[in-house]
Amino acid sequence: MIAASAFAGVKIAGVEFVPKDLIFAAPEARSRATADGTLPNECTWNFVSETRIARREEPGGKDCVRYYYKTTVTLEQTCPASNDKTTRIARSSERIVSAGPFCPDAAGKITPPNVEARVLSSGTTAEGKHQDIITQPDGTRISLLYDATGVQVVAVYPDGTADALKLP
Repeated sequence: MIAASAFAGVKIAGVEFVPKDLIFAAPEARSRATADGTLPNECTWNFVSETRIARREEPGGKDCVRYYYKTTVTLEQTCPASNDKTTRIARSSERIVSAGPFCPDAAGKITPPNVEARVLSSGTTAEGKHQDIITQPDGTRISLLYDATGVQVVAVYPDGTADALKLP
């Protein structure tokens, strides 16, 4: 009984925050940010962030909808190994947030969800590291900081939580 409740979703007023039957669309190309580079010992790194969107009608019969944004941030390291094999280390973080409800305007149209990732800034820090700041469609703010020796990603989600992914 305890194990089952650990996996149960959060409910507010008896309604699940993320309904079990929610289906997220494939990520739009505009919601995807990528970067890559090299690390010591012939290793490489790869960064990907993307947001997938689901839409759900709100109960109450007013034709209102709520959008759910599922943002995934991944940082991966690939290194050569013996026997022509490679070793991979992957770090990832994911959150689902909701926005809305959005109801039809006077013309009967509902505001579409935001689908674009944007680069807010790109430059070099005082320590000589390259830094890019990106926002995802749900408002997640990502800082990508790297040089020839390592890479660090900090994702700050709209709910105020944050995750740090670091290689090596």
